[in-house]
Amino acid sequence: MISLFDFINNRKEILGMNDRALNYQSLNEGKNRLADNKLITKKILSEQKIPVPEVYGVIRNRKELENFDFESLPKSFVLKPAKGLKGAGINIYYNRAKDGRWILADRKKHSVEDIRVHVGNILDGQFSMGIVPEPSAAIFEERIRMHNAFKVYSYRGIPDIRIIVYRGVPAMAMLRLPTPESGGKANISRGAIGVGIDMARGVTTTAIKNNLNIETLPGTNIRLSGIKIPYWTKILRMSHKCQEATGLGFLGVDIIIDKEKGPMIVELNARPGLGIQMANQAGLKERLLRLRKMKKVSEDRAVRLAKDLFGGEIEEEIESISGREVIGLSEEITITGKNGIEVKVPCKVDTGAESSSIDMELVKLLGYEDLVNHYISVVGEEKVADKSKEERRSYKKQLYSHEDVVKVIIIKAASGSDYRVKIELPAKIDEKEFTMHANIARREHLNFPMLLGKRDLKNFLIDTTKK
Repeated sequence: MISLFDFINNRKEILGMNDRALNYQSLNEGKNRLADNKLITKKILSEQKIPVPEVYGVIRNRKELENFDFESLPKSFVLKPAKGLKGAGINIYYNRAKDGRWILADRKKHSVEDIRVHVGNILDGQFSMGIVPEPSAAIFEERIRMHNAFKVYSYRGIPDIRIIVYRGVPAMAMLRLPTPESGGKANISRGAIGVGIDMARGVTTTAIKNNLNIETLPGTNIRLSGIKIPYWTKILRMSHKCQEATGLGFLGVDIIIDKEKGPMIVELNARPGLGIQMANQAGLKERLLRLRKMKKVSEDRAVRLAKDLFGGEIEEEIESISGREVIGLSEEITITGKNGIEVKVPCKVDTGAESSSIDMELVKLLGYEDLVNHYISVVGEEKVADKSKEERRSYKKQLYSHEDVVKVIIIKAASGSDYRVKIELPAKIDEKEFTMHANIARREHLNFPMLLGKRDLKNFLIDTTKK
């Protein structure tokens, strides 16, 4: 594995900390507190009907700490500082044990006294921003229930989505996945996984962990590319609304998707981190420069710009890095037959099918009518299941006698098993050439004369949302 900045040829496209401070954070002058204080953020967003987690209670000082009724808290909740930094001081309690203590993501248990001590540390500013600790209120809020789309990818904690918004337009996004190393928190600096998101499609692309490129969830074969983000267009709209509600010209919007309530804003950041560029293997500066002269934009236009200006770039990057082309569930395929005959037909892409399949009439059109006739004369309408072992061997031997047959296979179906012959054919999708091995079948009753199965999909990445 190598550092992701090795993938970026033009470093001038990368937004650095000084550039961020001088040219972009300056837009937020006098407004940082709207994002720095989570209580103020919640109030502003709630007034604009932007969904945020419900607040169960707030402790602002030692007197309120002494009088707070901890027994009134639910079994599951989140405790966080109002002025926290990089996720510090956030405790997520998942349940309450029989002994009365609340259970954390790492299975540790906290008593009322443990929580009281943690709140005291929050009040003292232990987790706050700035060189000099600044006192902070402690917030008890609703714990979001993970959306089913992320269950297989996340370790105990809840994934979140970070979106950089500039002048009202969402410019870059990533999905942050909790890991054992991050303690179940979606914190990149603590070892969580960052996964880039294609802005047009809301589908994950490239991923990093500890500043290194990864393709699969550590310890598994589960690929991190191709995750479809639920509510994607709604998430882009909410990000734009956050900029409108706060007036912050440059901000990071953190969103969590609840399995029942949908997307909710958990935090705004007036100084968003720059690791999002590494997750996307793309520079943020170049994108922001495209928007620099942008004046106030409507919600619809902001979403359209985000998708049109910044979508598809990562797909091209994936193709150049992996050598595999991104295709959808249906494509136009060009097949070359005998004597150079080329036929272009619609093709269904099916990762659930082991082998590719081609219609008999299409095979004839490609110049293999003799092969089709041979196959029919040997097998006809006979079913393998009805034949003895000796008869099956005879059928197989006869089928292999034709020079164009590369393999004979048995296909099992509800109506019984039968023989199919495979043929080797040069094919092309867009400019990607490959050789496929397709079995001949009657597909005239189906929507596609050609089906591409997973044995012939090794040169492609499948995007289920691509049309």
